[in-house]
Amino acid sequence: MSPKKYFVPHGRYPKYKACSANLELVTIIECVCANGTNLLPGFVFSGKSYHKSWFQAHPDIWIVATSPNGWADDFICTKWFEDCFTPQAKACNM
Repeated sequence: MSPKKYFVPHGRYPKYKACSANLELVTIIECVCANGTNLLPGFVFSGKSYHKSWFQAHPDIWIVATSPNGWADDFICTKWFEDCFTPQAKACNM
């Protein structure tokens, strides 16, 4: 099995479900604006660290992080807010 992770947009994956005992839950931090547009997401995987070579992500994805349980904690949420949300929200207001 490959250690690489792939991000696939919702409309581009096959319409079937596969069952496996080797599943990993991922937290996705997302934001939809009042005008219906969305900001770029952040992803949180369980683990201690990661290497960029493990991911083949779209270049617009702003944050990939890890936490012991795969959940977003105060640090990860603050980092996403400061590095992702704030710049994107300011760009939308121009």
